Amino acid sequence: MATVAFENKYKGGFCYAACQDLFNFYNPSVWHCRKGCDFGMGRVNNDELRKEAQKMCKRYTTEMYVTNEGTLDNLYDLRVHADMFPSNPENLYRACLAGIRRQVY
Repeated sequence: MATVAFENKYKGGFCYAACQDLFNFYNPSVWHCRKGCDFGMGRVNNDELRKEAQKMCKRYTTEMYVTNEGTLDNLYDLRVHADMFPSNPENLYRACLAGIRRQVY
């Protein structure tokens, strides 16, 4: 999980704040979104490194939930909403990708 020690403006704090703003305050998806922030730090401006960050989210999801191979490859809708809980692998993967999409550098 994301650690509280990195919650400042120098270590991705804006991305963490965007994740906090995206989900409700009681939603555990915030932690997975922050993990996506950690994976995407310094990788979003390069297409190859962005794909690498997305693979890291996919790996993180398969470590949290047992998923069949190819399950996360064909997700039709990657949108998230404030009340989306990470109760299945697809939602957890979407929350992690939301953290990558909230990077500003």
